[in-house]
Amino acid sequence: MLKKSLYLACTASFLVASTTMCYKKEHLDPSTIETIALDGGECASKNSVLDMKNMGYVIDSLKLQNETSGTTYLYVFKKEVKGISKTREVVTSGITDEQLTARLEAIEKKKEIQKVEEKTVSSLENGENIYNSTCKSCHGDGSMRAYSTARPLNDLTLEEMEVSMRDYANGSKDNGMAMLMTPYVNLVTEEDIQGIYNYLQTLK
Repeated sequence: MLKKSLYLACTASFLVASTTMCYKKEHLDPSTIETIALDGGECASKNSVLDMKNMGYVIDSLKLQNETSGTTYLYVFKKEVKGISKTREVVTSGITDEQLTARLEAIEKKKEIQKVEEKTVSSLENGENIYNSTCKSCHGDGSMRAYSTARPLNDLTLEEMEVSMRDYANGSKDNGMAMLMTPYVNLVTEEDIQGIYNYLQTLK
């Protein structure tokens, strides 16, 4: 029975994935894209692709969009950090298998809650970075009507924001803003839109 407890305790390790998005707009020289500082996320206009790799990140995905004035690169980096739970400390304390199972379940539940919290914080930070770098110049703090045409972003529900971005992307929406919006909507994911929406809620 003790061997079983030891086995359960030793397998109570986990991987926490850290994900961040960086980009470079309208870059002209593909040969320098890995050494030039990228904008947004953990890159923060100071870290290049090589810097991110040296920090332990790997490229999870890369999207390219050709513009008349260059190519826009959108990187998603991921880094996995191994963590070890502290269940090893209680194995020799004489607890029963039932008690150990209950503790392991509590640890797993705590880890799930932590993952949700980390994802929420990451989404909010990502949304703030994207909004400040691409949206703020036209939409301000979210309460103004961009070019006196668009609705204030703070008035939109998440679903309305997602539908609007989708319609801009597929060309079915043009209220005079399509030419300005199209280059941006093709750079963001559904998770990015969620992050932008979450960030806007903090500005109300």
